[in-house]
Amino acid sequence: MQTVIDQAQPYITTVVLAVVGILAAVILRAVALLQVKADTWFDAKLSVSQRELLHKIATEGFAYAQTVYKELGGEDKLQQALAYASDQLNVRGIKVSKEEIRAAIENAYLKYKATVLTKQ
Repeated sequence: MQTVIDQAQPYITTVVLAVVGILAAVILRAVALLQVKADTWFDAKLSVSQRELLHKIATEGFAYAQTVYKELGGEDKLQQALAYASDQLNVRGIKVSKEEIRAAIENAYLKYKATVLTKQ
């Protein structure tokens, strides 16, 4: 009986090593897929939080321009709000186009106007 086990030992070892190798490959592939999905989720979540921050900073920029530059006209106030928002976003390391910043400031302006009109 012992000689049969001794003769089968190399085959058993080979089979066990092959099974362990296959399991390791499957586990590594699953981890790689999970990492890709996690990275995608984190990027999407970060984009959402960056968008929220963009709108908050744009609202601040609008309020800043409205209060500090009362004597300026609409276009000049917009330029001041754009400069403020752009500076704040750069400090936080958020890359956004000028058009997106302007759109967020215009959105803040429209919300402000809607609030003012409903109060009248």
